Amino acid sequence: MMWQSFWSRSVWIALLSTLTLLNSACSKSEAESVSSPTPTQAASPVSTPSASVSPKPQASIPLPPPPPESDTYEEAVDVATSAVTISQSAVSREDWQLVANRWQEAIQLLKAVPASSKNHSTAQQKLSQYQNLLADAKQRSTPPPPKPKQGDNSPQFFSVPIKGKLRGIPIIEVTFNDKRQFSMLFDTGATNTLITQAIASTLNLKPVGITQMGVADGAIVQMPVAILESMEVDGRLKRKIEVAIAPPSMPVGLLGHDFFDGYDITIKDDVIEFRKRS
Repeated sequence: MMWQSFWSRSVWIALLSTLTLLNSACSKSEAESVSSPTPTQAASPVSTPSASVSPKPQASIPLPPPPPESDTYEEAVDVATSAVTISQSAVSREDWQLVANRWQEAIQLLKAVPASSKNHSTAQQKLSQYQNLLADAKQRSTPPPPKPKQGDNSPQFFSVPIKGKLRGIPIIEVTFNDKRQFSMLFDTGATNTLITQAIASTLNLKPVGITQMGVADGAIVQMPVAILESMEVDGRLKRKIEVAIAPPSMPVGLLGHDFFDGYDITIKDDVIEFRKRS
């Protein structure tokens, strides 16, 4: 009975010792598990505040190339062609103002042709040509100068519309004595101005002499002469001009060189232009 109790006590002591060792081992294992950081925690920048993180360099984005300079040469030529087309049928000063505007636009386009253009050299050569044509168009578009109280008026340029034609010869309107307009034939072969008897009667002109004049068939005829106070066409004014009075058979007067001498003449379909010789 005594042996049995002792054995039991020894067994219990051994068992308790074994449990104590097991508990100690478990506690040590858990402590190591808790204190050892995970790989994620070790890599986290939060756990190492003293370490500085450098930003990654940003890749530079290349800028697009600048747009090529515009070559305005072809556009300038198109506008110049338009100016030429309008000038061919221009009659009034307003028409010539439009022509001048086109030449001005063409000149600006030529000046804008870049130096890198293959047309740059040609554009520079055309500039002086276009500028001369602009000056001509401006001259034709300028209103006539004011009428002087005395003496003649000889503008650089004047023009007159063609009203019709008689056997191919243009008919124009001419103002006499500052007040009346009459139809006159324009013949570049006529030396002196010839008015009809109807014009002389309307203006109450009195003959002041006799002159001899050649006619188309080569004959020499005598005609009375009168003095006009003035003859005028679009700013061109001549005062105290001697004119011959034609026979009754002549229905239309004739404007002669004595009125437009000193001018170069251009006869178009609808207009006659006079440019003063330099």
